[in-house]
Amino acid sequence: MSKNSSIRYETELVLEFKQLIASETDLKWHPVSEPGDGRLHRLELPWDGKLLRFALHYQVSPTSYDVEKLGRPIPSDQPSPRRLAETLPLLVVPKLTAPLLEQCRDRHVSVIDLNGRAYLRARGFLIDRKALPGRDFRFEAEPRNVFVGKSVRIVRSLLAQPDRTWEQRDLVQRTRASAGLVSRIVTHLIRQNFLEKVGPREFRLRDGRTLLDAWAEADKFSRRVTTARYAAVSSDPVELAQHLKSRLAAHAQSVLFTQWIAGWLRRPYTEPVIVSAYVATLPDEACLAELGLRPVNEGGRLWLHVPDDEGIFLEKQTVRDLPLATDAQIYLDLLKTPLRGPEQAQALRDWEGFSRP
Repeated sequence: MSKNSSIRYETELVLEFKQLIASETDLKWHPVSEPGDGRLHRLELPWDGKLLRFALHYQVSPTSYDVEKLGRPIPSDQPSPRRLAETLPLLVVPKLTAPLLEQCRDRHVSVIDLNGRAYLRARGFLIDRKALPGRDFRFEAEPRNVFVGKSVRIVRSLLAQPDRTWEQRDLVQRTRASAGLVSRIVTHLIRQNFLEKVGPREFRLRDGRTLLDAWAEADKFSRRVTTARYAAVSSDPVELAQHLKSRLAAHAQSVLFTQWIAGWLRRPYTEPVIVSAYVATLPDEACLAELGLRPVNEGGRLWLHVPDDEGIFLEKQTVRDLPLATDAQIYLDLLKTPLRGPEQAQALRDWEGFSRP
């Protein structure tokens, strides 16, 4: 198996971890041999005159429950090999995600992945190592990218109502995605600790901010939209936006404002020099004439984005009678723009009303 691979079974996880330990140069692990199945069950790590002992717990698709179980204190009257041997649990996973790492920190649980990313914690001892170069392991059963196509509809809806308790059927109805897709994405988000179960069929966001960061890291704005720019007669951004909304409504066309004007309408910080909006289709020549717009290659006061998935129109909010994208979507769309777009994005995200319509 290569150093860039998907892990499907625990046997693969065990094999690759043994090879990682054998090739380590920074951490001088000492495997503790045990008779039986040939698996690596325990490790010792000499460090600064101390000898740390770890009991290994393999999880191909770790959940929050796995971390909580390892972090749970053992009653003093209960005999335990962990206590008698003074060993600490060490969770071994294919890939250590940001939310899983955060939960391990909260529960004081040591964890390491096949990419060499390691968080090791003991009394008076802490190692927090980044992933080693040239390694890219992951769990194959998970969706490769939940932030594209119809999959991202689910993420967008969850972030639009961060305090809501959901059932899968709610998301199926709200996102118009198939029940199978919703089930796969929800299962993935639970395994990645972005969601937590609160009942047999109910779940809610555990860490919306971290999910938003993951979405921002994966997002490629130019790949999910086709953009056209226009020169406009009106110089007032709100007036231009209202005129656009009125004319497109007359042509039964959807519009959803985003980026500078939407961020400014939600949380004023920078002046919206450009009006930008999602549209299902670009206006034809007759509509452009009615709007007083002229196509341009550079600049322009109006930018229209045709999205690769029309599901973006399913989540919206209204400010001053203008339909806006969700706060999370506006933040995302502003991050890599000019004209102080990132500053407006951060001001929106830092606002106490963020994702609170």
